[in-house]
Amino acid sequence: MDLKAGLLGQIASQIQTLKKIRPEVDLAVCVGDVYLIILAGLFLKKPIYFLPTAKSDYIAPHWRIEVSLMRRFCQRIFPRDARTAQSLAEQGLPAVFAGNLMMDCLYFKDPDYFRAEKDWVITLLPGSRREAYENMVDLTAVLIALEELLAAQGVAGTSRYLLALAGGLEITVMAERLAPLGWRLIQPGPEEVEQGISGHLQGPCEGLSIMVVKGRFADLLAVSDLVLGLAGTGNEQAVGLGKPVVAFPGRGPQFSERFARMQKRLLGDAVSLVAREPRGVAQEILNILTDTARRERMAAVGRERMGKPGGAKAIAVQIKEYFRQR
Repeated sequence: MDLKAGLLGQIASQIQTLKKIRPEVDLAVCVGDVYLIILAGLFLKKPIYFLPTAKSDYIAPHWRIEVSLMRRFCQRIFPRDARTAQSLAEQGLPAVFAGNLMMDCLYFKDPDYFRAEKDWVITLLPGSRREAYENMVDLTAVLIALEELLAAQGVAGTSRYLLALAGGLEITVMAERLAPLGWRLIQPGPEEVEQGISGHLQGPCEGLSIMVVKGRFADLLAVSDLVLGLAGTGNEQAVGLGKPVVAFPGRGPQFSERFARMQKRLLGDAVSLVAREPRGVAQEILNILTDTARRERMAAVGRERMGKPGGAKAIAVQIKEYFRQR
């Protein structure tokens, strides 16, 4: 499919661009996989600082050929976690863990606006692509099952549900998809609009409502007691903030069963990966929320696996130092 879509022509164009800008370039900063350092090393032919975000020793170590390419082309390497950095350094590569850039991409405005004093706060991450609309069918089924479990214990209505809606998704489309299941869209007030609230999805059960928010992702994570996530980067950022994540395979290619299992290996016990069965997922959510010790363990693992913020500044300082020493 990639070849039919013009992959070879795109690569040729990239090569020509690198050759053209070569005289203007002093340093290449490559973020992604080794494909980038192959292109930059062969056709840009300038020093390379490499941020290998696509690989981690928690999932699978870099292949020998990847290590060989990094040894040949890279002056500095900044892996995404400390374990991978140590592994590469032990192989003689100039690798150091400066921090995880994903944790520098969280911008906090006013988390307290979404905080609930007594209730549990659960944030939903359905994904950022069109499959999110189908994923929401499963996520809302989980919430209904959770409310039923809470009602059986006499504590229904003690959770606040927030939905982080990605920029490319529309609440009206989501509401249309959920309407046959008994959900309806409540428009936000003027003050709520100013806070990034797109509306409220009113559920078929009494008192069940989801606040839908755009542009306040970090704030929602900050106030969450738990994240119900079918997202890639979003789940990783959540555990990096110490938030327990419950996940299950989604309905599309973004958060497939294979991807979910890979993410579980990457994030370890910070994520609870369960089957796509509403009552089972709801029970796992309740198990975690009512087990303080387990939540603390999940938080500790998440922070360890993702690392602290500050990597962007640390790498920028090293880039600045490179130019100072030239």
